[in-house]
Amino acid sequence: MSRRIWTVRAGRSGQADEIFMNRKQLAISFAEVDGDASKLPPSRGAFREAFGRTMSAQRPGAIPIVAGQLYRFVHDMRIDDFVIYPRKNDRTLHWGTITGPYIYDPEDSHEYAHRRSVRWLSKLSRDQFSQGALYELGSTLTLFEVKNFASEFIRKFEGLSPQAPLNPEDESENAAVIDVSETTRDFIARRIKTDLKGYPFEPFIADLFRAMGYHTRTTQSVRDDGIDVIAHRDELGIEPPIIKIQVKVQEANVSADTVKAFYAMVQERDVGIFITTGGYTGPALDFARTKGNLKLMNGVDLVELIENHYDRLESKHRTLIPLRRVLVPDVGNED
Repeated sequence: MSRRIWTVRAGRSGQADEIFMNRKQLAISFAEVDGDASKLPPSRGAFREAFGRTMSAQRPGAIPIVAGQLYRFVHDMRIDDFVIYPRKNDRTLHWGTITGPYIYDPEDSHEYAHRRSVRWLSKLSRDQFSQGALYELGSTLTLFEVKNFASEFIRKFEGLSPQAPLNPEDESENAAVIDVSETTRDFIARRIKTDLKGYPFEPFIADLFRAMGYHTRTTQSVRDDGIDVIAHRDELGIEPPIIKIQVKVQEANVSADTVKAFYAMVQERDVGIFITTGGYTGPALDFARTKGNLKLMNGVDLVELIENHYDRLESKHRTLIPLRRVLVPDVGNED
């Protein structure tokens, strides 16, 4: 049988991340089935009946969707199938293989008791994939099969030819709702790294802090080494704390030496903020924890700030990152 590719989420906000990464188990939450799902008859109808006993008065239209996901987790997933875990806290995609059958294990987390063991093989930044591939991963479903861009994921992670078949009986994918928030974050991150790389990034960050209520200026004209943007609450810029900001558009993690060199230019009454589109090494994070007036912001933090203050950005930057607010149905999301 061909190896399929599944995407599994660790809860809406990554609540089961510790189980995924440290215990090396896929863990999904379907409170409607409070017990070992392998004891149900192995048919989609039996799973729909089990969900219907608790969901019929709430979301009857969602019963086939959520029941289908748990059925697939128990019966359709095979040992050696590939799995993708979109990790929210660092915007990476983790790639692994299923290594064990379904088990029901409520001991350490009753909410996420439906489990399968996994062996993680590698991880890549979301930015290394096409927008179409990321869009396919944007389903709000907890579990679904990757089909349209399977070849891209296999090529990037494995360097192999795709063998993921289509499954015409998959009712859950047909009803999938795209997670607009996740695809929006992917779009923002890609625009930053392609259109704001270099000097344009500094005035953008200055504008972002103005949108947050600060008076700001860039230091391009004076080239204050290591300080790219200065922000302050008062109009004259003389009342502490003065915020000194360094920015970097890069994929690699920022080292502790780079952070320490920046912090050396932050006075005791100032606040230093280091902003990167990537991340930080462990020693850099450890150093920052010892400094009360130093904050490190990674790419995830930056995108969240942009989302929160987008409406108050200058029009030229809203044009550069064109977004509009929409309403979408919240269907089939049980987390």
